[in-house]
Amino acid sequence: MDRNEEKVLEAKIKDLFVIAGKNREYRASNFLDPAQQKMAEAVARSFPDLDFYFDGGYEEAERKVLVVFPSYLKDEPYRAPLGALRITPRDPDEHPGHRDFLGAILGLGISREKVGDILVTKTGADVVVKEEIAGYVGLNLLKVGSVPVSVEEISLKEILKPERNYKEMKNTVASLRLDAVASLAFGISRSKMAPYIKGENIRLNFKVVKDPSTQVREGDVISASRLGRAKIVEVGGQSKKGRIYVKVHRYTS
Repeated sequence: MDRNEEKVLEAKIKDLFVIAGKNREYRASNFLDPAQQKMAEAVARSFPDLDFYFDGGYEEAERKVLVVFPSYLKDEPYRAPLGALRITPRDPDEHPGHRDFLGAILGLGISREKVGDILVTKTGADVVVKEEIAGYVGLNLLKVGSVPVSVEEISLKEILKPERNYKEMKNTVASLRLDAVASLAFGISRSKMAPYIKGENIRLNFKVVKDPSTQVREGDVISASRLGRAKIVEVGGQSKKGRIYVKVHRYTS
């Protein structure tokens, strides 16, 4: 996302807060990736009388909608406008990938911001979408690539969350600088990781970062070109030498 796109999205998020406050109601955005969610959190600081939360349809979701509401409505019942679809190849021997499912949905004229996480399973894929497009996709998605599929609407509770394989690394780092933690995550020396970051090969929470000294925190996702993706799952205390304990999961699939 370039700077102009960021400005447009920031304006949309501000409008969401303004409208929710003015109309005294809940309002929900389209799907935001983790970097965009952090932008929304920054915008929220300008609206102290409004509350917000993110909802991606299931607990571990990456793409989520922003829900905004006046603080005094926090006890009022509200359900985010999300739906879920189960897409199943008619031939059980066919196994389309994430890009195939996403491409087929976008090929119907659906905007990416209307589609949340796509969870590829052994039998197909479960897809979180904005509720408003669920019926349209269900009726019109006939193929994924060249593979005929069937589509059914399911409840969010029925979403199948595939197990993600990962390698766990636990060690200490001198600081929570990006180059230090990424070095641990991907098994590359810090001296090599710094120029790798400066070469725009690293995304922190899905946003390109060029400064090796950028501070990271628990819950951050680090994506590295050609190396994969890792998540900082725990930041602990300090060792006797003042180093920081860190636990990282590097995903292998």
